[in-house]
Amino acid sequence: MPDVRDVAEAALGSAPAGTAFARVVAFRGFGSRRASEAALVGADGAVSGSLLGGLADDRLSGGARGLFEIAVGDTDAVAAGLACGGVATLLVSPVGSVPDAAWKAVVDGRPVAVVSLPTGEVPADAAGRAPGDADSTDHGIATRSLALTEDPSTRLLARHGTLGDDALDEAGEAAARTALRGGRETAELHTVGDRTLVVEVYVPTTRLVVVGEATVADALAAQGALLGWEVAVRAGFGEDEAAVVQSLGPADAVVVLSHDPAVDVPALAAALQSRCYVGALGSRHTQARRREQLTADGVGDNALDRIHGPVGLDLGARTPEETAVAIAAEILAHRSGRTAAGLGSTSGPING
Repeated sequence: MPDVRDVAEAALGSAPAGTAFARVVAFRGFGSRRASEAALVGADGAVSGSLLGGLADDRLSGGARGLFEIAVGDTDAVAAGLACGGVATLLVSPVGSVPDAAWKAVVDGRPVAVVSLPTGEVPADAAGRAPGDADSTDHGIATRSLALTEDPSTRLLARHGTLGDDALDEAGEAAARTALRGGRETAELHTVGDRTLVVEVYVPTTRLVVVGEATVADALAAQGALLGWEVAVRAGFGEDEAAVVQSLGPADAVVVLSHDPAVDVPALAAALQSRCYVGALGSRHTQARRREQLTADGVGDNALDRIHGPVGLDLGARTPEETAVAIAAEILAHRSGRTAAGLGSTSGPING
């Protein structure tokens, strides 16, 4: 099934004129879903891939463009393989409306934020419809986009494209910068005056570097694979490992398992020079020893406070496999800005 990376390759390659890029940019209900799920729609209505388990295919092949909602009842949703029904907002825009620099960043595995402005009038036949199992409402027919991409050497952001209005460009860039700092793939709707901006962030596959060999390392590698992460386990830590760790971004993570001061201290020092999640296994005594050594090496308190140690959520984990779940859960919670409390004790959206 195509995702945004397939779309990017098509956009930079041989996508025929009139090809559109379809994705879900907001939803209520449906249970979990992949943020980068996408579909390509040809000028002839042919759909490559599907959204919402295929429930949007008729709308896509029928020529729906711009920003529109689809409401799906529980029966249809479950039949399509979704957990439950809900209401989804889709954006279908020309592949060419997104700056090439954004597509290149996706192909190169660099973070990118795309801000889209659906434009045009609401079709007359959409007015007054009430949401139903197969109902939808269109809100636009064309799209302008700008994008923020990161220079891998300087980490500075560059803006490409325009929304056609200086004030909207500034508002869109500010929202995109905030979303990029979250370090995870996401899509959000922002209201600026009477306009709706769609802010999407695409990040490369999460990289997890585990320093130290143990049964927990094997369990973390298995857990990471289940989550679709790229996991590298290193027994020692030298210049090559430091270069990799220092290149990690907000979507990535380092977990130090080693208790050898010749390994864990330089590994943590290198990790703190990146923007990734930093975790360290070990007792509170071991955590204090590491902090003391890092302080002696000139690492400041603000940087040291970034270390999650002892690493992992308090799940009562005992086995290596349970410990790996606790660590992965803390990485996800940190990246999402969540407290990791039970969903039953919270309010608001439950899908991240």
